[in-house]
Amino acid sequence: MVSRLVSSRQFWLILINLAVICTLGALRPDSFLSWINFKAVLSLMSYDVLLAVAMTTVLIVRGLDLSVGSVLALSSVVMAMLLRDGYPVFPSLLAGLAIALLCGFINGLLVVKAGILPFLVTLGMMSAARGFATVLTTGQYVSFPQAPRWFSRFARQEFGFHIGDMFYGIPALLLITLGVTLVYGLLLANWVPLRRMFYLGESPEAAKLSGMRTARLGISAYLISAIFVWIAAVLMTSANKIGYANYGISAELRALAAAVIGGASLAGGSGSILGTFLGVLLLALIGNGFVLLNGNPNWQQATIGAVLIIAVGVDALRTFRARS
Repeated sequence: MVSRLVSSRQFWLILINLAVICTLGALRPDSFLSWINFKAVLSLMSYDVLLAVAMTTVLIVRGLDLSVGSVLALSSVVMAMLLRDGYPVFPSLLAGLAIALLCGFINGLLVVKAGILPFLVTLGMMSAARGFATVLTTGQYVSFPQAPRWFSRFARQEFGFHIGDMFYGIPALLLITLGVTLVYGLLLANWVPLRRMFYLGESPEAAKLSGMRTARLGISAYLISAIFVWIAAVLMTSANKIGYANYGISAELRALAAAVIGGASLAGGSGSILGTFLGVLLLALIGNGFVLLNGNPNWQQATIGAVLIIAVGVDALRTFRARS
């Protein structure tokens, strides 16, 4: 039991996160250990959690999705434009979902059916979705003052309690993210139709011989990924009260880094939602540390890239050892 726990990726990630928290708490106790700072970190990482879960899903089936940030932007822009023009909230949100699912379906179809490398397909989708979003908005913000006030408020609505004069509130966007992620994590770990994605990722040939509909399963992974991207787009659009073509820039790098750090493999067949969440938390703490310590933001980006390279190297070594 103990040896199994110690060999767990999640166990070590928890320890690393605790070490970073203790270090930042010692260096900047007043600013880092404040509830306002914790709330800001957790709120900002909500979007990255959803995108990293989307990335983890396609990595499990030996896929890759570099378009998550761009599809988020396109979905947000479409929803914001419809809301601006007076369309009801729910049809506008469904239009954003349709856009995200269309992008996911095209990605899945070209990767699974046409056999094109997922890197090339999703790189093209990344450029196309970002380009469409920019053309639709001419690079400007899209506000929607005519939309119902509840939509512009629900993501930032806080639930919490008072201790003295201090209100400890948790934003709805964080609660929604945690709720959706928890439910999906449980389903992914226990529900047979989703468990089949792991079998497909481990050995596509064996999965096909066993009677699995591998093409449908592979495309479904990209559609599930698109749903999580859409949820992130809805929350971001509501929280910021605008749609914007520049949403999600570099989000694919953070999502990929968090997923691989959390245990997902580029070779497919592995990944966990808890590990992905811990990976996002680690990157968020690193980013927060740079802000509190007045670090150069360029070094923050370089650090995330270095962490990704190390995680990919460890994953490649693990895969090589498993095959030999």
